[in-house]
Amino acid sequence: MANVAIKKLVKRYGDVEVLHGIDLDIADGEFVVLVGPSGCGKSTTLRMLAGLEEISDGEISIGGKVVNNLEPKARNIAMVFQNYAIYPHMSVYKNIGFGLRTSTLDKPAKDRRIRETAEMLDLTQLLERRPSQLSGGQRQRVAIGRAMVRDPAVFLFDEPLSNLDAQLRAQMRLEVKRLHQRLKSTIVFVTHDQVEAMTLADRIAIMRDGRIEQLGTPDELYRKPANTFVAQFVGSPSMNLVPGQLDAEGNLTFEGTEHASIVLPGRARAGAVTVGIRPPELEIAGQDQKGLILEGHVEIVERLGHEALVYLTAGSQSLIAQTDGLTKLAPGDSVRVTARPDTLHLFDPSSGLAL
Repeated sequence: MANVAIKKLVKRYGDVEVLHGIDLDIADGEFVVLVGPSGCGKSTTLRMLAGLEEISDGEISIGGKVVNNLEPKARNIAMVFQNYAIYPHMSVYKNIGFGLRTSTLDKPAKDRRIRETAEMLDLTQLLERRPSQLSGGQRQRVAIGRAMVRDPAVFLFDEPLSNLDAQLRAQMRLEVKRLHQRLKSTIVFVTHDQVEAMTLADRIAIMRDGRIEQLGTPDELYRKPANTFVAQFVGSPSMNLVPGQLDAEGNLTFEGTEHASIVLPGRARAGAVTVGIRPPELEIAGQDQKGLILEGHVEIVERLGHEALVYLTAGSQSLIAQTDGLTKLAPGDSVRVTARPDTLHLFDPSSGLAL
């Protein structure tokens, strides 16, 4: 195991700069997820860490040793890819053992390590099978086993679950989490799926356009987003963003709606704001309820069993409320929604930064 330090990391393709000075410190044994939309630079960062992409500028160190000019095999890392990359003509045993092809261990020691790894991943009964005889989740476990058997300092995962169906993906998330808890390994995991990021990570780096927008724990990113991009990227469904006005006395009103105002003590700001409300915090209001009330009409109700998502319009705004799955609301119904003052997020409408 080892810590990872990335300092002022830059990647250029000709005159085009795609990474703009990434800084990221990963502690020994920490699970860090790089997440963001396609093209944000997360996989490029991982490939530079692995030695598969040349570094244009900056520095990467693993375990206190600068690895900028080291070949991938000399970095003591192991990488698990999106497409498994296991050999179809080899058995599970030989695929896992392929990770030890350059090891100096003797044959009995290699055999012992392969079997210990297989047992840890519940692959012992499958060691003689070929990949064509395995499910997608079993193949991914073989790919993880081939990485594990080397006992690397750092594990790198490049969207390893994206080819699996929803049920298998949820199962493999648990297996990867259990693996980390068991091995206490340093893991850098790349995904575009914010649910994977939130459920797996000790800390998450949210990336956009070659920069890290915010780095923090899943709870920090959810409860204290640094800007509107992070606010809408983290959480499903996304945070509602509504234009508003805040005066010097802290009176907040929403544009395009009637009877929607509230006092926010200590939040005085004369001018426009963007108000963020997470769908679980947008509650269906009773007829006699006071406070921040938005009146609108239901457009769509998505029933998901234990909960329902209510898509509604309030004045000129489109909103999503998350409510009980037994709700009687239906398209066309009039609805009143409310939110507690302490659940509101305020952002600068020009920069998108949290206020």
